[in-house]
Amino acid sequence: MFFHTHVYYAKKVDKNLDALKVIGSIIPDLAGTSIITWDHLHKKKDILNFSSYVKKSYPDFASLLKGINYHNTVDYLSHLRYKNSTPGYAYASSTVELITLTQKAYRVTPERARISAHNNIECGVDYHILNDHPELSKLIKDSIKKIDMEGLAKLMAQYYKRSEREVLDSLNIFFSVATDYDFRTIDGLVELLVALNKMYLKTDSDKKLTRKVLELSFRITEDTYREFIETSIAVRNTEIKDC
Repeated sequence: MFFHTHVYYAKKVDKNLDALKVIGSIIPDLAGTSIITWDHLHKKKDILNFSSYVKKSYPDFASLLKGINYHNTVDYLSHLRYKNSTPGYAYASSTVELITLTQKAYRVTPERARISAHNNIECGVDYHILNDHPELSKLIKDSIKKIDMEGLAKLMAQYYKRSEREVLDSLNIFFSVATDYDFRTIDGLVELLVALNKMYLKTDSDKKLTRKVLELSFRITEDTYREFIETSIAVRNTEIKDC
């Protein structure tokens, strides 16, 4: 899921939410910058190893781990299993029409289009949730300002064996996505997806078709997004899983 969906979930299940928990709820997607892999904070074994390291070496960042746990719960339901069936919500909601349109818009292979289509469904959910709860944007921005960014970069650099400068640059790029784009409008989301596809997929997306992709994603999710997030909150099963 996208930023605001993860943070909304964290806010609803944690009455003592703090800035590190907010950041933890979105930090696994730092993989989009390629400074870490998608497995690193999305696979059970990797998350548990990282958690042990943080608890031992950086106990002041322990709240970050709770946020990562929240991220894991939502992604599991979105990706792998939702309401006792597979795949998860976002993949199950990706229609043939959306996948086909995504392939044309993003100029990618059919398999990549299937993966990107689930991202588009998640973008639709995020759009609806943020427009219902616009305060989430400020919560994320305030949390970014409150955390010790250099300390987080040092922690991650040591664990993932990268330079602190590399990690800090990637964190700044990642958080700029949360702060520099208007997730509440289709124009802002078109700009966001075009930029993300350029950075991560190395493709030049068609803006007009990307807009159509978003419009379709909004329609597909408009009657189901509330049930998805409410079901996720009700589950409250935060056992770490592969997601």
